[in-house]
Amino acid sequence: MKPVLGLLKDIEIKGMAHITGGGFYENVPRMFAGGLGAVIDTQSWPVPAVFGWLKDLGKLNLDDMFHTFNMGIGMVVAVSADDAEEAARRLNELGETAYMIGEVTEKKTRT
Repeated sequence: MKPVLGLLKDIEIKGMAHITGGGFYENVPRMFAGGLGAVIDTQSWPVPAVFGWLKDLGKLNLDDMFHTFNMGIGMVVAVSADDAEEAARRLNELGETAYMIGEVTEKKTRT
């Protein structure tokens, strides 16, 4: 969380979601005003192997996985498109592993 607080000093953060119980499908939409959502590119980060194991063991489909788990993304930070590369660079410099995983849209959040 400290790296995100450092980011706030110079980059306007438009929304944040800590991806906990409820996974992406419940947590990401909470950071947007009415009518906004996000399109998430599920191929934009390496999903830790434990999630494949859980999927197989529980006989879950991918939709269930994103409803339940964070799939390796602990926090989502929304910034303007103009600030995205700088925000990711700075978070990486501060020891986080940041990925650009999607974009804000006027549609419901989906992968």
